[in-house]
Amino acid sequence: MLLIKNLFITLFLILGTNAFAKTFPTPITPYISDYANLLDPETEARITEKLVKLRQTLDLEMAVVTIETRFDYGQFDSIEEFTAGLFDQWRFGRSARNDGVLVLISHFDGEMRIEVGSSYGSIYDKRMGLVIQNYFIPHFKNNQLSEGIEVGVYETINRLQPTYDITDPKTLKTTSLVTAIKRTAFWRTIEDKYMLFVFLGIITFLFFETRMRDILVGLRRCPNCNRRQLHHKRTIKKRRIGKEQGKEIVEAYCSSCHYNAREQRSIPSLNEPSNHI
Repeated sequence: MLLIKNLFITLFLILGTNAFAKTFPTPITPYISDYANLLDPETEARITEKLVKLRQTLDLEMAVVTIETRFDYGQFDSIEEFTAGLFDQWRFGRSARNDGVLVLISHFDGEMRIEVGSSYGSIYDKRMGLVIQNYFIPHFKNNQLSEGIEVGVYETINRLQPTYDITDPKTLKTTSLVTAIKRTAFWRTIEDKYMLFVFLGIITFLFFETRMRDILVGLRRCPNCNRRQLHHKRTIKKRRIGKEQGKEIVEAYCSSCHYNAREQRSIPSLNEPSNHI
């Protein structure tokens, strides 16, 4: 009797563990895994063609996955948890760049999410939210599931790569130097935090601006603060006449540290060489 009781307890624990276990589907193809059968063959072929070209021309990995419900794979708390777990499980994107993209649609749950690699930054999460709201959902509400996925995928590519022109889904421009630069993690960091870089740029400009202005103006260097902000003013007190020397007052003033000096000098006669500048 004790043996049967222990057997039932063991069986309950095994079944309970399996019930709460979290799993993920395996990819049908590297580009589209339509487990919910939402895409007709023609639409699936067109989307696959674009995703293949995207990977060939820009080395960017993007996939579309449809499932009936996320609860088929375990007790996930949210669509975000399931999508992030699937993204990590399938290892989208290059590990060095972490720039993969996953479009997931959970049909009977009425949920979807576009997961992007961490190198894109938070600004791209907002962009993907707008794509879902303005391109996927309107078609889904009209029960145009296949068309909505196709239009949404094209717009997802468009928002990920601002230099693309995918107004016509049949065209996908070859990468340019500007596009390649915009795909780097460094560019995405700048784009996501552009106000910080603008602020640092202004501080840098102000730091060097005064020094460049000193050099360009051509003023003499101040003996007190060592900056080229020393202005001179010469006032003639007595003009030179023939062999008679003249007299002048030379005043120096620094516009940076307010240093000032006053000196009386002789003006050489017309027959004497001048040592003053």
